[in-house]
Amino acid sequence: MLLLKSPAPLSRLPMVRCSNCFFKWSLNTQKQPQEQTINEKQLPKQLQKPKAVTPPIINIKDQRDKWLAKVSPKLPSKSKTKTAAGAGSKFPQQAFGMPQEFQQTQPPPTQSPNETVGSNSSSVSERNSWMNRMHGKQQTKQEQWLKDMQAKQQQGRDMQQLKMQKMQQTQSTEATETKSDEAPAEIVAKTPERLAYLSTIKQLNAYLIHEPVVGRAVSKTSGDQMDPNITHTLQCLSQTGLEPEQLLSLPVIQVAGTKGRGTTCLLVESILRAHGIKTGVLCAPHLFLTNERIRIDGAPLEETKFTQLFDELQSQLVQMQPPPSYNKLLTVMAFHAFRNDSVDVAIVEIGSACAGDCTNISGHAETIGISSLGWEQNFSLGNSLRDIAWAKAAIMKKDASIYTSASQTECCEVLGQRAKQLGVELHRVPGIPAYVESNLDCKQLLNGINFGVKLNASLAIQLAYDYLRRYQPEYVAGLDHNSTQLTPGTKRGLELFERRGQFEIMKHDIFNVHLDCADTLESMMMCREWFYTRTRSSRFPKILLFSKVNEYNSKDLLTILRHNTRFEEAGFVPSPSYFEGEPVAELEQESNQDENGNAGISWKDMEELQRARRNASNWRSLCEETGTRDNSHLSISIEAFFDHLRDKYGKQRYGMRNELDVLVTGSRELVAGTINYIQQLKNKEFGKWR
Repeated sequence: MLLLKSPAPLSRLPMVRCSNCFFKWSLNTQKQPQEQTINEKQLPKQLQKPKAVTPPIINIKDQRDKWLAKVSPKLPSKSKTKTAAGAGSKFPQQAFGMPQEFQQTQPPPTQSPNETVGSNSSSVSERNSWMNRMHGKQQTKQEQWLKDMQAKQQQGRDMQQLKMQKMQQTQSTEATETKSDEAPAEIVAKTPERLAYLSTIKQLNAYLIHEPVVGRAVSKTSGDQMDPNITHTLQCLSQTGLEPEQLLSLPVIQVAGTKGRGTTCLLVESILRAHGIKTGVLCAPHLFLTNERIRIDGAPLEETKFTQLFDELQSQLVQMQPPPSYNKLLTVMAFHAFRNDSVDVAIVEIGSACAGDCTNISGHAETIGISSLGWEQNFSLGNSLRDIAWAKAAIMKKDASIYTSASQTECCEVLGQRAKQLGVELHRVPGIPAYVESNLDCKQLLNGINFGVKLNASLAIQLAYDYLRRYQPEYVAGLDHNSTQLTPGTKRGLELFERRGQFEIMKHDIFNVHLDCADTLESMMMCREWFYTRTRSSRFPKILLFSKVNEYNSKDLLTILRHNTRFEEAGFVPSPSYFEGEPVAELEQESNQDENGNAGISWKDMEELQRARRNASNWRSLCEETGTRDNSHLSISIEAFFDHLRDKYGKQRYGMRNELDVLVTGSRELVAGTINYIQQLKNKEFGKWR
């Protein structure tokens, strides 16, 4: 601040210029001539000009550096480096906040070495005391905690790396072992009996060209008139030495309907076998092997017996015109196998043609069941549910007990009208809750059975009870029609029942695979409901694997699957082709090789791949309609899709496990291929553990 001794005119004062940065002042006094100064000295004090007192030089930068030295020792070192760089630079360093024209070069203050050492030591001690007061031991604790956490994280990374190295080593050893063991395993598996069986199946498949074209079914108008298809099948039986009169001695249980026919037949087989009765079953289609269609006492017909029986019958039917079709030949083989093994009862699944099907050759059947009804895949039976119910009701026969599990009102009305025409009584079987109320000791058993068993168990129980009332009444004494009491044999049969590919769950590694061969609208609704009830409490990602043998109603099936279920990813693969449990691609790999030995792609594989692409486009269009993200994924095979899931979701964090709920549905071939793939992975792990 400028101090004046006495007021004076402003014109006599020297010019004072002030810089607005950090309030630094500087004076610029104009040099007056020497004569004027001498005259002013000679003047009295009252007339002399007031002299300005120069302000003290305050170096604000030095005070700031001292303060920073107390707070942090790094900042003074940075300032020193900057000043050193400025001193050694080409251009002189300007004073902070002062114009260049008023700057004065001042020599740096000289300090003795003792003073510098003392000032530095005092600043360091003050800084240490300040830091201790502010932070105390908190900083040291925090540093120790960070070190411990880093050590734990590093330990987890090391453990994960060791696990990955062990997995890679085991995979490499497994690859070498499989390469060395594959060749002898294939040679041992294909025995002469196996080769003969495979050649038999090839000859049997040649009869598929004689199957009639699917068309509208025509029901019988009177009991005396017989369908030509059934007549030709009876002629084949007579040609092979089995007269129709000989069939009368064999009790037959027939099961017709749209959904659940095969499951009902196998449930009846399991319940009757639990009561000590030898059974024979004819059902279709098969899942893995063709001999699964003919079952003797709970097991598929042996491959050697199947081969011998086919050779005997084919030699007798060679000259027959017209030649039998595929299903007719299997029906003839089944009844010959039943007679050769002396079964007590034959359980026959009636085909989709119902009354005109070749399996409906037993006009003396006394126990008939009609399972759930719905839309047929080819709409050959009618354009409404009433037409379908009337076609299925044509299976009814006089003096037979008729049971049905159909739930639609219009279907039950049609079935009741048909039964009234024939003079028989139609029994509508009760639901599973009625059995639970009547058998409280079996509540856990009935609630824990398979979802497919719950849908068809009631019909199977009543069919088995009706047979037992006719031929083994001691097992069902006091039980009337639609009785909900369970015999000990029935409980054991329900408990031991198992069917592959129907509402089945397989677990391996991170995969919880849900399998179901749903290919119709009603079956897909049941499949979606089953998958939803099984996974609604799970937080694991839900994955869909879908494939369709034909393009019929594939978009409708995908629409049903999307309802009330959110899939993280939807995979689409070509439908795999298997021949008696062996992939067709491996069998035809040698035939498709070119001159250089490279395996080519067959036309069938290309067709299946194009169908998978169309299914993926249907899913994409459904995502666009609902405004959701397209999460479809196209893979070349089942193995490739599961490898993709393992690479995407298998890399889990340390200490966490992320599983996947995978739904596999759409076609029987896809379900069979997935079961084979999962079983191979389990066998590899079991072999490694062993």
